[in-house]
Amino acid sequence: MKYFFWPIIFLYYIFLYWYSVNFLSFSIIEAKSVEKFYLLKILLQFFNITNDFSLRFLPLIFSFFSLIIFYKLCKIYLKEKYKYFASLIFIFIPGFIISSVIINKAIFLVFFILLFIYSFKKMRLFSYFLLVIYVFIDYSFISLYFALIFYSIYKKDTKLLLFSLALLAINANFFNYKIDGKPQGYFLDVLGTYVLIFSPFVFVYFLFTIYKGFFLKKDVLFFIGSFSFLLSIILSFRQRIKIDDYAPFVLPYVIYMIKVYLNSYKVRLPRFRTSYKFLFIFLFSTMFFFDIAIFLNRYTPAKNLSGSFYFMKNLALFLKKNKINKIECNNKFLCKSLNFYGISNGKEYKIYYSIKKNKVSIFHNKEKILDVNVSNLNTLGK
Repeated sequence: MKYFFWPIIFLYYIFLYWYSVNFLSFSIIEAKSVEKFYLLKILLQFFNITNDFSLRFLPLIFSFFSLIIFYKLCKIYLKEKYKYFASLIFIFIPGFIISSVIINKAIFLVFFILLFIYSFKKMRLFSYFLLVIYVFIDYSFISLYFALIFYSIYKKDTKLLLFSLALLAINANFFNYKIDGKPQGYFLDVLGTYVLIFSPFVFVYFLFTIYKGFFLKKDVLFFIGSFSFLLSIILSFRQRIKIDDYAPFVLPYVIYMIKVYLNSYKVRLPRFRTSYKFLFIFLFSTMFFFDIAIFLNRYTPAKNLSGSFYFMKNLALFLKKNKINKIECNNKFLCKSLNFYGISNGKEYKIYYSIKKNKVSIFHNKEKILDVNVSNLNTLGK
């Protein structure tokens, strides 16, 4: 397997880059992500990213670095011969694929959390330095500090407990983190999104390993993955949460899932391993077919990740063909997306985008002149 591993990785990233450049547009959701995650905004400005080729290259770079760290972590948690299979499983997790091709903070958080876990296992002092830095990067690191609090209690590490409590307080105060809202039905929405991140049957196995993990010897990886998931579920009973604040901390848990599977597999005699072989083939096959659906379907398999990912580029071309080069929008992030493709801001034309109706209405001097069904502009077709 080791002779085919890196060629597969190379072809995999070439395909992701080709797909994202040719079929994805700088969407409304991505424009909003840039606005909300200041580190991403700095990177776009620093590298002067002004076209799809450089735009889609950025998350893929962090995706590749994340894979490298994951690969190194596999050397710590698994036997040498399993690191290749584990890494391939990781890159085919639907949530990791989506994070790798869109402009969002998720892939950056995946990289940061993998870097922390690896340094925590290899360079403990450096991992504490990272914890301090992470305080000021994003409020979502509250999941990490929350997990470390329980890990330090489990390990009876008073110093780490006090350190994690202090960092959690600073992080929550710095970003003014709030927990509020009346109990509503967001729990099922969040659970459904996790199903889409892992694929349905892999998610069931994910839940099983969390349950089983509480009865096994636990380390920092288990606490970060499982407690980040549980925190998101608990908060979803009271408020609508952003899944990209929690899912990146859950994805590294894939290593633990594979470890649980291998432990169960290896303790059985060869003649009793057939069911476990079938389980692996079934889980990987269903996940792989779920991955194919991501690329063949014109909507990505995650809530709210649809419309503008597939038509914004063509909408800009349509406007230019109709000699509309300056616009005003009912949504500022719609304007930012179109600005990226050379449509500047102006007051002569105004655009209204309706997600429910899946159309764009164009007004000139307050008079509607055109309705455009964005499905006809979809890069993946109808």
